[in-house]
Amino acid sequence: DMRWNRRATELLVACGHSIAGEPSPSRVAIGAAPPGGICGDAFVGRCHDDEIGDIWERVDFTVEDANPRAAWCEEARKQGGGGGGGGSGGPRSLTGLMNQNAGAITNGANNSGFDKGEGDGYKWSQNDEEVELRFPVAAGTKAKYVKISFARTTLKVIVAGQTLVNGELGGNAEVEDSTWTIEDIKHKGKELCVTICKKEEGRTWPFVLR
Repeated sequence: DMRWNRRATELLVACGHSIAGEPSPSRVAIGAAPPGGICGDAFVGRCHDDEIGDIWERVDFTVEDANPRAAWCEEARKQGGGGGGGGSGGPRSLTGLMNQNAGAITNGANNSGFDKGEGDGYKWSQNDEEVELRFPVAAGTKAKYVKISFARTTLKVIVAGQTLVNGELGGNAEVEDSTWTIEDIKHKGKELCVTICKKEEGRTWPFVLR
């Protein structure tokens, strides 16, 4: 077994590729169900390749470039950009790439992965249009105790003076359409539900919040 490589998988998804299945919290076996992305060490490099000019040379890949929100990931998602959105028929799956390039055998799962999970003190889910975060809160929590700051690339949630999350979003938010509610969950108490509308509908965020 090899450990799931979160950063490499985030870059893969940021470039427009879909992945089959959802990874286990700590370990995923190669070829096992679900694959969930990239396992083990990964090498990511950059080069300048000009076939007409017969030029091939390495280009520096910086720490900033390893951010799934980096400009090159945006370019890779475009038509002809070389990422999952660069060809016809929509995003290419990791399973398809592995079968094509290395003859790997997988279980052929169809779900795209990165659709739900857990963070530090909250659960999250996402679809083509929005990201939802759910926080368990005290039974007496009222709207006046909640302060949420929505921004295009960040989110801050404060309840009763305690900061629950304050970090960078995995994509761009449509701030005016994002909202929150306090809900009574049967037999579970109350939950704060934060709904973030995606500015780019149909795009899977490589991560929700960090």
